[in-house]
Amino acid sequence: MVADATHIRPLIFFLFLCLISVFAALWLRGGTDATPFAIVESLVAGFHDHDTDRKEAIEPAPAAKIELGAQIAPSQNFSFSPTDHADHAAEDQNVCSRPRTKARSDVDTQIYYKWVDEDDQTHMSDERPVDVIASVVDLSMKKQDFTYQIRSDGVSVPVDFPGQFSAGSKRIYDTWHFFLGEKKLRQSRIEVLLIGGSDRFNAIHAKASPNSKPVNGFYRMSKNQAVVKFDPTNKEQTLRTTFHEVSHLITGSHLGPTPPWLTEGLAEYFETMEVKGQMGTIYPNQAHIKLLRKTQLPRLKNYLSIDRPEWHGADRDRNYAIAWSLMHFLLQGAPGMYAMQEVIQQAEESFCKPFSAVDALEGAYPGGLHRLEQDWRKWLSNSDFQIHQT
Repeated sequence: MVADATHIRPLIFFLFLCLISVFAALWLRGGTDATPFAIVESLVAGFHDHDTDRKEAIEPAPAAKIELGAQIAPSQNFSFSPTDHADHAAEDQNVCSRPRTKARSDVDTQIYYKWVDEDDQTHMSDERPVDVIASVVDLSMKKQDFTYQIRSDGVSVPVDFPGQFSAGSKRIYDTWHFFLGEKKLRQSRIEVLLIGGSDRFNAIHAKASPNSKPVNGFYRMSKNQAVVKFDPTNKEQTLRTTFHEVSHLITGSHLGPTPPWLTEGLAEYFETMEVKGQMGTIYPNQAHIKLLRKTQLPRLKNYLSIDRPEWHGADRDRNYAIAWSLMHFLLQGAPGMYAMQEVIQQAEESFCKPFSAVDALEGAYPGGLHRLEQDWRKWLSNSDFQIHQT
């Protein structure tokens, strides 16, 4: 009997190791902040990205580094129209295998807040205002929390594009400053690749996302890169698409994978921004409003539970329109903006781990989802679509 136990014990130990390996593999599928495991995943992701680059053989023109605070051309009157979108689920997962960037608190700062009230009066303070998402200005100028590069492929970049892009994207980042605060905000280095010509852009997109629907832009979390089709006859659309994709990059780098209503809602919200000086004006999306007026809306709880495959099904355009409307409503003022702040803070704490944004929203909005649905539908029926200043 002793001999039999001696032979069995190594076998049991081997099976135990196999079981631990399986659990570890499953856990890593969702990503991890544990450094030893993250390094291994980064090597795998890096190998995949290298292969993608080799196949695409993109040879962009020399990069133009963008400085924040550039002079902005006179504002333009945007006319909004629906655009096609890609399925971003796979790209969002890539952030989980990449070492996280430094926290914003690692940079010495001397910040103040700037905002415009209902009477069009500008205010500045070293304390964050209540019920307002303010612009954040760093007086220390020691190190930028947020830098960009614009690269071009077959594009002559308009003189005013870099200034409008950098100022508008900074406004997106200021909203995230409200969401997460100084200590949890991450430093970002984002690259924008402008592709000239539909054929060239479509070929690159087809290699990056085979069998996906036509789009005007897409992003790569592994590279912090937004790839945008440049249309010289519609520069406003190019800028809107760039804001949309940059929003995805910022959301992914701070939260990891998120449900479509959250990441697409934010991207659709920022897509309609117009830049004036260093301030951003976010307009209601008229194309989405027109669609919603003739669409039967689902129950909110059912909509928030839609997964990616269903999201890109027959009701795809409706889903994007609802996501925009919900985010525009929530960020219109208290209590919605504080509910979104709570949801995003919980998501950041659960970075690349199991997390229910629906449950978080249920608990964060006063009265839960039932009251949120009532308030949101009333807002839609009253057409109370305010312009937001940031």
